[in-house]
Amino acid sequence: MQHGTASQNEIHPRRRSSRQVLAALVLSSALSGCVTPWEKSALLKDTTPNIEKVQGPTERRMRLMFWKRDQEALADDSNSLKPLAGTDEFAAATELYKDEEFAEAQKAFKQVAKKFKKSEIREDALFMEGEAAFQQEHYSKAHDSYATLLKEYPSTRHLDVVSERLFKIGRLWLEMPDVAKLGEIQQVNFEDPKRKLPAEEPVKPNKTPVFVPNFRDKTRPLFDTPGNGVGALQAIWMNDPTGPLADDAMMLVASHHARRGNYIEADRYFRMLRETFPSSPHLRDAFLLGSHVKLMSYQGADYDGKTLNDAEMLKKSTLRLFPDIGESERLTDELAKIEAAKAEREWQQVALWLRKGNKRAAAVMCHQLISHYPDSAQADQARAKLEKLGPEYASGAVLLTPIDPPKPTVWQRINPLARQPGDLPKQPVPATSNEPDYADDEATEESPSRWMPNPFRKKNPQTTDPVEEEPETETESAEDGPAAGKAAPRKRSWWPIPRKLPEEIDTDAKKLEPVDTSGHVKL
Repeated sequence: MQHGTASQNEIHPRRRSSRQVLAALVLSSALSGCVTPWEKSALLKDTTPNIEKVQGPTERRMRLMFWKRDQEALADDSNSLKPLAGTDEFAAATELYKDEEFAEAQKAFKQVAKKFKKSEIREDALFMEGEAAFQQEHYSKAHDSYATLLKEYPSTRHLDVVSERLFKIGRLWLEMPDVAKLGEIQQVNFEDPKRKLPAEEPVKPNKTPVFVPNFRDKTRPLFDTPGNGVGALQAIWMNDPTGPLADDAMMLVASHHARRGNYIEADRYFRMLRETFPSSPHLRDAFLLGSHVKLMSYQGADYDGKTLNDAEMLKKSTLRLFPDIGESERLTDELAKIEAAKAEREWQQVALWLRKGNKRAAAVMCHQLISHYPDSAQADQARAKLEKLGPEYASGAVLLTPIDPPKPTVWQRINPLARQPGDLPKQPVPATSNEPDYADDEATEESPSRWMPNPFRKKNPQTTDPVEEEPETETESAEDGPAAGKAAPRKRSWWPIPRKLPEEIDTDAKKLEPVDTSGHVKL
C-alpha cells in the first residue's frame, strides 16, 4: 500500500502541487486580513428596519375579508386551499375548534404553527391558538400567542380582534376596569409635600406580592399579574395606535399608576394621552388627573419647582378649556395654595443667602418676593427683614452701587498674563496733565490693577513723599560732569515701568525746516 501511494504521488504531481497552492492562498488571505465572501455578506448586511409587512387599516380589513371567504370555501371544499402548505392540518384543527374541543384544537394549532414556520398559514395558526386558549380562559397562554403574532406580523389581518382580546385581558389583570376618580388618588399636603394625605375613596390594594408564583388561578399569569396587564394594554396602542381602543388602553394604564402612587409614570401617560389623542373622550380627565398627579410629584421648597409651575399651568388650562367642570372650586383653591407654595420657595431663597452671609443677594430676593407676591405672608416677612438689614437695603439704594470685582486667584497673582482683559479696571487719564504717566519712585509704584497688589514688592508704610526720599547727591550742577542731572539707578522690579527720555536726547532731535513756499519739508 505504501508503494502504491508513493507511485500515485509520483504519477500526479500536478494535483498535489495545486492543492498545496490553494491551501497557501487561503492561509495567506486569512493572515493578510482579506475578507472572505461570507464575511463580506455579513458585514454589508443592511440593518435598516423593514416596513414591508406594515399595512394600514383598510388593507388589513381587505385581507380579513379574503381570509373569511377562504374559510367559507374551506368548509365547502377541503381542497380549495390545497396549494398552501399545512392546509390539511389547519383544516383538521379548525374542525376541532368548531366542535368546541378547545384544548385539542389549541394543541393542533400549536403544532401547525411550529411545523410550518415559513408558510403563510402560520399567521392564522397563531391567531387560532390564542383564540382556543382564550375560550378556555387560559388568558396567559392566549396573551403569549397574541404577543408572538404581533411580533412576527405587526399588521396582521386579525389585529382588530387581537386588540379587543388584549383589552379584556388587561382590564381583568389590573382588577380596576374603570378610569380612576380624583377621590381614589392621594391628596396633596401643602404644609409638608413629602407626606401625602390619604385618598378620600381609597381602593383596595393588591396584597399578593409580584414575586409569589400563581399555581391555582389559570386566568392569571405565573408572576406579576398587574405588570402583565399593563403590558397587554401597551401592546394595543403600540401596534394599533389608530384603533378605537388605543386611547382607552392608555387611560387605563395611567389610572392604574395614579391609584398605585406612581405619579411620575401616571403623569407621563396622561401627557401622552393629551398629546396623542386630542379628540379622545378622556381628554378632560387627562387634564384634571394629570394636573393632580403633577402636583403630587412636588417634594417641597428644597427641591426643583418645575413640577409646581407645570401643575399650575395645567390647572389653569383645565379651567380655561372646560369651564363647566365640576371640580372648578377645588382647582381654584389649589391654585391659591400653589401661589403660597411659590412664595415659600422665594422666602427659602432669602434664608439661603442670609446663611451664606450675602446680604445684597438676600435683599434682591426680598424685593423680588414683595413684587411677585405682595399679599402673601412671606412678603410681610421680607419687609421686616429689609428693615432689619438697614434703610439702604429697604430703599434699594445699596442695589445701585457697583459690585466689588472678584478676587484674583493665586495663579492670576503670580502670572499677569493669566488675567483676562476684563479683570483690569480702566483708569481715567487726565487730559491737561503734562506729567509722565508713570511712578516717580519705587514706593509709589502700583500694579496695573488698583485692587490687586503686587505680591513681589515690599512696601514701606512710612513713606509719604517719594521726592523727599531721593538723596541730595543725585542732582548736581552742570559743572560736575556728564553725570549731572541724571537720577540714581533704580532697582529692577517685577512690573515693567515706563521711563522718561533724557532731555539731551530730546534736544538732539532734528527739527523740520521749510524748504520752499510749496509746503514741502525736509529733515
